[in-house]
Amino acid sequence: MDNVDKLRDEEGRLLALQRYQILETSEEDAFEHVVNLVQNILNVPMCAISLVEHQRQWFKAKRGIEMSETPRDVSFCAQAIKDRNPLVIQDATSDPRFSENPLVTGEPHIRSYAGIPLRTPDGYNIGSLCAIDTKPRLFTPFEVSILDQFAKIVVGELELRQIASSDHLSGAMSRGAWMEGAGRELERAKRYNRPLALALFDLDRFKEVNDSFCHPAGDEVIRTFAALCTSESRDP
Repeated sequence: MDNVDKLRDEEGRLLALQRYQILETSEEDAFEHVVNLVQNILNVPMCAISLVEHQRQWFKAKRGIEMSETPRDVSFCAQAIKDRNPLVIQDATSDPRFSENPLVTGEPHIRSYAGIPLRTPDGYNIGSLCAIDTKPRLFTPFEVSILDQFAKIVVGELELRQIASSDHLSGAMSRGAWMEGAGRELERAKRYNRPLALALFDLDRFKEVNDSFCHPAGDEVIRTFAALCTSESRDP
């Protein structure tokens, strides 16, 4: 599938976002440092790392923005992910796409915007890194290039975070990632008053496999078992 097709592949885009397991996670220094730098270097009152779901955008990190999420249909970043190129708006009040947007006509009174799509290595735009001002402003090509470099750093951090959250052998979640994910699922079950079940598996007498057939054979057992569990599970 080429890049143009991936811009239209909403199902694939949402799956790419889900793979990072980043939604509803707590603050992380790497992303906080990026928005701090964007705000200071570009001298903007607002900036954010925005991740666009099916019906909302959620901010992983933000400055000068009170809300933690907004509906997707009023999101500037939802427009930014429709293209490979930066979305730069000098004056939102004169742009027919945004002039009646409640974020323009009301708080926080957005006037100018520059957003760089957060493009995954496999070509999906899962969100954007954006800089926002409350007065009309023409972001210069140099400023947009700076924002683009920071967007690449954000995607790189997402990739590193994903690697750190997985066991290199089985591909399953690491202990830390599992604890964080389990905590999110518990909170979600409480919030929506839904039942929740936990299944535990133990490979009996696994030491005998390593002792009898050596560790490479044991590693293959782990990989095969993990792949079987994955193939038999369904997406939440």
